[in-house]
Amino acid sequence: MGRDEQAPADKSSLSCPVLRLAHVAKVYENDGVLTQAVRDVSFTVDKGSFVGIMGASGCGKSTLLNLIATMDKPSGGTIELDGQDLAELSEADLAAFRRDHLGFIFQEYNLLETLTIRENMMLALTIKQTPKAEIKGIVEHWAAKLGISEILRHFPCEVSGGQRQRCACARAIATQPALILADEPTGALDSQAAKQLLETLTMLRAEGATILMATHDVLSASYCDRILLMHDGQLRKVIERGNLSKQAFFTRILDAMGAVRKVTENDF
Repeated sequence: MGRDEQAPADKSSLSCPVLRLAHVAKVYENDGVLTQAVRDVSFTVDKGSFVGIMGASGCGKSTLLNLIATMDKPSGGTIELDGQDLAELSEADLAAFRRDHLGFIFQEYNLLETLTIRENMMLALTIKQTPKAEIKGIVEHWAAKLGISEILRHFPCEVSGGQRQRCACARAIATQPALILADEPTGALDSQAAKQLLETLTMLRAEGATILMATHDVLSASYCDRILLMHDGQLRKVIERGNLSKQAFFTRILDAMGAVRKVTENDF
């Protein structure tokens, strides 16, 4: 990483919260045993930002993403997305809201193997009821942006993992969601493909996308604007990138993780 590589310019003009969590909690019950997966978590995600949720396996970050994705319901607190309190929506309304307001990038791509790359992208737009006359242009626009134009006729099994994940990114952004949720998106990629994907996410952010990414990887986190560091279901620390380079932010994240680890060890 170059010494003079700087973080994106401040976008204070875009500081309208897309996502707002207030005192969110999630408790699971199994055979009478209660497990608190998320404890009193509050934060906002501003429009046009790239925010990471970090923590070791079991820290609650995937549970939190599922709550935001409306795949699960919180035991307490409120979640507002694009100004809508999710608790006020019926099950039928939640499905439509998820379709219209959220984009998803998963670790295992979640592409349909029987459809071509082009058809996978078209399907997301068709489900959202995008006019047929517009779909071709949207697909070709984002395919060109993400460097996958030459593989649109191929099936997922015929392209690399990195290309499949870029297709997943194109599918997520093509519907113009209010928020893109990325759950460990580099987990199945080699280092070079992971770097390309993270640069793609940074580019999408520059194009106006709002991204919330769960990751345990410090290098992936260093591409974000802000990191929410979780431990044992709690939000322990918020780390701002500011004007730091990725290398300096990487170091700041490592230092913060060490400090949180030391504090939690002293709790015992």
